[in-house]
Amino acid sequence: MGKKENDKLCIMIIPHTAKVKKFSIPSWLPKVVSIAIGLIILFLSLFISNLHNSYESLKEKYNIKAAQVNALKAENDKKNFQIFNLKSENDKLREKSAEIDYKLMEIDKLQRELEKIAGIQSPSRGKLLTKTQGLQDTESTDELRILIDTLDLKKKELQDFIVDIEERFEYLETIPDLWPTHGRLTSKFGMRQNPLGRGRQFHYGIDIANSSGTNIVASAKGIVIFSGYKRGYGRTVILDHENGYKTLYAHNSKVLVSVGDRVEKGQLIAKMGSTGRSTGSHLHFEIHENDKPIDPLTILK
Repeated sequence: MGKKENDKLCIMIIPHTAKVKKFSIPSWLPKVVSIAIGLIILFLSLFISNLHNSYESLKEKYNIKAAQVNALKAENDKKNFQIFNLKSENDKLREKSAEIDYKLMEIDKLQRELEKIAGIQSPSRGKLLTKTQGLQDTESTDELRILIDTLDLKKKELQDFIVDIEERFEYLETIPDLWPTHGRLTSKFGMRQNPLGRGRQFHYGIDIANSSGTNIVASAKGIVIFSGYKRGYGRTVILDHENGYKTLYAHNSKVLVSVGDRVEKGQLIAKMGSTGRSTGSHLHFEIHENDKPIDPLTILK
């Protein structure tokens, strides 16, 4: 009996006013409880540690996924920016294409106006226009390239055309088609009654009458090959237009150019008078083509 009692622990509870209470528990129970508590603490520690490790692992995976999402978002923003730039570039290409089309139209319009003025036509204009008409089915980049090439060709053609126009205008400046003075046409080219005698004689020019001192201008661009007094013609100016034409201005009261001078079309060269064999103040005007007199009225405009 004593041995069994020794295997137990006695716990006494002594309150202040109540009866003493006594409990007996086996001596192994505290050890078991301590071990159980230790195991529970160990398990809890292991569980918390595992839970913490799982949390850290999930947190790391989350951070990796978040970084991937951010990278994808940045890539998406980059793609959207590239798409926006491509759209802007495409719009610019279309605007450039429209601008080139407009320039081609303007160049073509100018060329037609120049052709109309000069009375000539460029043979290659239709070919270039035909080339531009088939561009609508191409991509915008290819269309722009073709339009730029076409515009370059058109510019080159226009430059050549302008050179031709300038040469044409330069030639027209040497054609004696400008009336040399203002006044009344008193005598035409051909046979006429001799104004200073009897009979008829051939008149190699036209007579334009006006008051003495009226301006006389060059009928075309040329070089002065005679300036002075000529028998029968009085004070006279003769111009060589270096294209087969020569013009003669006679009966002047005063000549204003010298031999060797180059004069422009419409330039003042003399003053009207009545020198030489003349019946009054007028200009006797002749045009010679390849040294043969022709009727000035067939050329004058």
